[in-house]
Amino acid sequence: MARINPVRRGKVVDTETGVVQMAIFEDETIRARVRYDWTPHPGRHVNVPKSLLAKLYAKDSGYTAKHRDLFFFYLAHSPDGAQPLRLTYKEIAEELGGRPATISTLLGTLHAGGLLLEAERVGRMVFYRVNPRAGFDGSAVNQVEAVKDARLPVVPAPSTSAQKKKEAS
Repeated sequence: MARINPVRRGKVVDTETGVVQMAIFEDETIRARVRYDWTPHPGRHVNVPKSLLAKLYAKDSGYTAKHRDLFFFYLAHSPDGAQPLRLTYKEIAEELGGRPATISTLLGTLHAGGLLLEAERVGRMVFYRVNPRAGFDGSAVNQVEAVKDARLPVVPAPSTSAQKKKEAS
């Protein structure tokens, strides 16, 4: 049984006059239901600036493959919009492999570089969200609102206190 595409319910182009009816795209109920369907993996898509990704992969970026893996983990697992990823360092370490202390250090570097922003604290636990200037999962209208108070990501990565201690010894 084939699904009916909600966008095609209305007449987009009047074949008699050639006039394009854009009112169908202004209907929020239709727009909210339409998701990208890239078979075989349909679902949500994240808006990420290609120039930032190119800088992250440069040798002199200051970010390692582990930093990039953790950043992409946050992109893939974060909820819609500017909500934080509410997983503990232990849960992230179990998923990616590694130790919670390593995850904490990597998150500190990503936060210092502005790729991740601190969203909330519960006790000593810090929950981060993806900087909407680095990647956003949501509508363009919501992204415009989210970037108003977001700082720009920094490449190359600034050195964190954990990196400075390691270099000093």
